[in-house]
Amino acid sequence: MTSAELAAGLGAGRQRVVTGVVLVVVEAILVWRIGWSAALAAFMYLGPLGVVVSIIDLHTHRLPNRIILPSYPVVVALLALTAGMQGRWWPLGRDALAMALVAGFYLVLGLAFEHGLGFGDAKLGGLLALALGWLGWAEVATGVLAAWGLAALAALAVHVMRPARRGRLIALGPWLCFGALVAIGLR
Repeated sequence: MTSAELAAGLGAGRQRVVTGVVLVVVEAILVWRIGWSAALAAFMYLGPLGVVVSIIDLHTHRLPNRIILPSYPVVVALLALTAGMQGRWWPLGRDALAMALVAGFYLVLGLAFEHGLGFGDAKLGGLLALALGWLGWAEVATGVLAAWGLAALAALAVHVMRPARRGRLIALGPWLCFGALVAIGLR
C-alpha cells in the first residue's frame, strides 16, 4: 500500500490524529533524551519540521525548500544562543562541519545517481546533521547510518511485498528524520 493509498484509507480526521500522536511521541523523545537544556529549543523546532516534511515527502516525493532552507538560520541561531548561554562555542564548529560533510556527501550521491537521492534529501540531511553535530560525532554517524539502514529495509520490504513496484523509489526524507530520532533516542 502506498502512502497515498494509506492516507486515502485513513481519512482526513484520522490523518490528523495519527500526525498529532506522532508529533507528541517525537517531542516526548526529544525532551527525554535532550533534557531541559537550552539546546532543547533547536530540537523542539526540528521535531514538528521533521514530521511535516516527512508527510510531504511521503505524498509527493519532494522536500520543500520553503520549509527546509529557512530552518537553517533558525537552528543556527538557537544553537548559537545555547552556546552563548553555556559559554561553549566549539560545538558550533562541529555542527557546521557535520552539516557540510553530510550535505556534501548526499549532494555527491544525488549527482552520481540521477534517479536516487534528491537535492531536497541533501538539504534535509545537512539540517539534521547540523543539529546532531551539537550532540557529538557519534550521534551524527548513528543518525546517518540508522537512516540509510532503515531506508534499505523499507526498500527491501517494498521490493518483496510489491514486486510490480520494484523500480519505484521510496521517499528518503522520513527515514532521514527517523534516523536522527533514533540517534537522539540512543543517546
